[in-house]
Amino acid sequence: MKNVFLSVVIICALAISALGGTFATWSDSETSMDNTIKTGSVDLQVNYADDAPWGDGVGPGVKIECMVPCKLYGPFNYELWNGGQCDYPSQAYIHFKDVCCSNLPPKDGTGYKEPEVGEEPGAGTGELKCEPELVAEYGGKVNCKTVPGVGVQGDGCTMKDHIYVWIFEKDLDTHENIGSPIWEGKLNLLVCEEIYLFDLEPCEPKGINLYFHLQQQAEEEFLNDDGTVMNYITGEEEWKFNDWPSWGLMKDMVSFNIEFDLVLVLPADVPTPDDLD
Repeated sequence: MKNVFLSVVIICALAISALGGTFATWSDSETSMDNTIKTGSVDLQVNYADDAPWGDGVGPGVKIECMVPCKLYGPFNYELWNGGQCDYPSQAYIHFKDVCCSNLPPKDGTGYKEPEVGEEPGAGTGELKCEPELVAEYGGKVNCKTVPGVGVQGDGCTMKDHIYVWIFEKDLDTHENIGSPIWEGKLNLLVCEEIYLFDLEPCEPKGINLYFHLQQQAEEEFLNDDGTVMNYITGEEEWKFNDWPSWGLMKDMVSFNIEFDLVLVLPADVPTPDDLD
């Protein structure tokens, strides 16, 4: 009988071993259902508009039809909104790009021919251009005084080299500037930079004010070592008239695009895979 009992125990033990111990003790199971992982987003809106295909595009915020030297233009304002679903802050940047400088053509054939070397202004045989600009380039009458001219400068449009820009953060309630400028400098330098504006939390809009100023182009920039100015046509030193080179900025136009970028930034206390070590 004892041998029979031991045989039964051994058989049961082998059976339990074969079943992997499934029924070795009581058990229960529950299932976590419908697990999902979704990504969030950062969704930058400028003046509450989106670029295509999500929106109809962001219209121009800067329009100056008749800029003159020494006058301040602005503020031109933009409001930025982070419409994304992530609760982490994002950094907003501004980038002036696609800057194009050009001369406005004379209206209805007005103006005069661009002179060749040795020709008198107004009697040239070259391309028809606006008269005020050619006075600065080739010489002519300024306030009843004859000025020598400073010559053609670059592509004929140097306006972007003389526009000074200020960028301020603005108070959305008062529209006043907050603190010191975020950035200031000439437009021709601004196009080379992507400028950090501020951290932009979801659903907490912020704004900026832009100001523009056309600087005078002074004759001192073109002086010889002895303080005189050389006549571009005759090669002779002549009398100068204060700031007449600024006439070379007449009938110029600068166009540009303003790109705003939003970059998600995780705070330092957010766990990373390295924290698993």
